Amino acid sequence: MTTQLQQWLAEADAVREFDRWFEGIMRSGDHAELDAFLTEELLAHVHPITSLCLARPLSTVRVTGWDELAADFARDEAKYPAIGPITAIGADLSDHVEPDDDSWDLEVNFYDDDPFPFSKGDIAAINAEAAGTSTEWQGNFRDIVNSLTVVGLGRIYRAIRDNNPGRPAPGEPAPVGLVADRLGRYFITLRFHQALVRDAAHHGLPRAMVLMGGAHDVAPWYEAAYWCETARADDSEVASILAARDAANKARFNAETEKMIGEWHDRRNAIVRRQLRADKHQQFADYSASRDAVFYKMTELGDGRPSHELSDHEFELLLHAWRRQRAEKAGDDPDAIPLPEKPRPSLFGLFRRAS
Repeated sequence: MTTQLQQWLAEADAVREFDRWFEGIMRSGDHAELDAFLTEELLAHVHPITSLCLARPLSTVRVTGWDELAADFARDEAKYPAIGPITAIGADLSDHVEPDDDSWDLEVNFYDDDPFPFSKGDIAAINAEAAGTSTEWQGNFRDIVNSLTVVGLGRIYRAIRDNNPGRPAPGEPAPVGLVADRLGRYFITLRFHQALVRDAAHHGLPRAMVLMGGAHDVAPWYEAAYWCETARADDSEVASILAARDAANKARFNAETEKMIGEWHDRRNAIVRRQLRADKHQQFADYSASRDAVFYKMTELGDGRPSHELSDHEFELLLHAWRRQRAEKAGDDPDAIPLPEKPRPSLFGLFRRAS
C-alpha cells in the first residue's frame, strides 16, 4: 500500500520542503514531537534502514570521549595562548570519517571569538546564523580533533550509504527505499543532537560554553547551538591523558629516529660494500650524496662529505650527534646517549706498526 509520505516525496520540491519542516521542528526544541513522528513513519515503511532505526532508542545512543576532549582543549589553549580562549566547540557528523558497525568518530572543532562572538552566549543569534546556507565560522576553526565518538549510529549510516533508492518515475510514488533514506537521515540527526546535549550536560565541558552539533557532508545538513552550563568538576584525568600522549608521541619519535638510521645504514652499506650492479653503483652513490646534503643542511651537522666517504667510526659519530639532537628535541637527556667506541686496532695494523 502506498503511503502519504511516498506520495509527498515523489517530487524534489517536496523533499526540500520536508527538510525545511524537519529543521523547523528541530529548532523549536520539540524533540519529543519529532521522535514520535519518526517512530510512526519508520513503522509504516518496512525497510532494513527503518528496522535499524527502530532498534535504537535514545538510551542506546551515547557520545563518548569527554575526558579526551578536555585534554585536547587544554593542549590547544596552551599551544595558542596569544589568540585567546576557546569560546565554542563544534561536533560534526562526518562523511569523511568511516564508521564501524557501532561507533562513528566525530569531527570536533574548536572556535574562538575571531569568526563570531560566541563568548556572549547568545544562542538565539548563533542559531539564526546557523539557519542560513553558510555561517561566519564555517571553516574558521582554530583546531580540529577527533576526541568524541557517537556510539549507536554507525550501522545505520553505513546502511544509508549502501542504499541506492534512485528517483521515482514521473507520476509514480517514491519507492520505500527513498523514504527510508530520508527518515534514516532525520533519525540520525535527531538522535545525535539528543545524545550530544544530554551527555555534555552529564560529563561537562572544560567550562560553561557554547556547544554546536553539525554535519560535514552528511544530509540533511543541520547545525544548532546549545549552551552547556555544566563545567567539569575534576580534571585529574586530563593530566594523565596528556602524559600518556606525550609518552606515546616520544616513543613514536624515537622509533622513527632509529628507523631512519637503519635505512641510512642500509643505503651506505650498499655503496661501501658495493652491493649494487656496477652500472647502478655511481647513480645510487650520487643519489645517496644528495640525500646526505639535504640532511646536513637541515641539521647543520657533519662536514659535508657524503656518508659513504666517511669511515665507519666517523659515520657512527655523525649518527651519535644526530641522536643527541633528536633527543633534545624530544625532551630527553642527550648526555644519556653513549658515545660510540673507538675502533680497536686490528692485528694487521699492530703487525705493520711493529715492523
